[in-house]
Amino acid sequence: MKKTKCVTIDASLVAEAEEAAARLNMPLSALVEEALRLLLRQPEAWRGVEERLNNIETLLRQCLQREARPAEARPSRLEPQLGGNAWVEILRRRG
Repeated sequence: MKKTKCVTIDASLVAEAEEAAARLNMPLSALVEEALRLLLRQPEAWRGVEERLNNIETLLRQCLQREARPAEARPSRLEPQLGGNAWVEILRRRG
């Protein structure tokens, strides 16, 4: 028996993957599994993904710093529970 996991993927990427799977005459799940295997076997490709994610996080933190108001400079009481999540902070500041 296979274990499954649900993930959220942008709809446009899913549509593109479905088209590719149809062209290759294979199920979408098999295409996704193979793509993940290939990515994980190539450390240099994974480093590129990790670097892009780090750049996004840095940009989000810079946005937070620019939007911070003096009244909000004090630490939030929820911050330790959320681990300083940049998305949560952006949403919190924008109300």
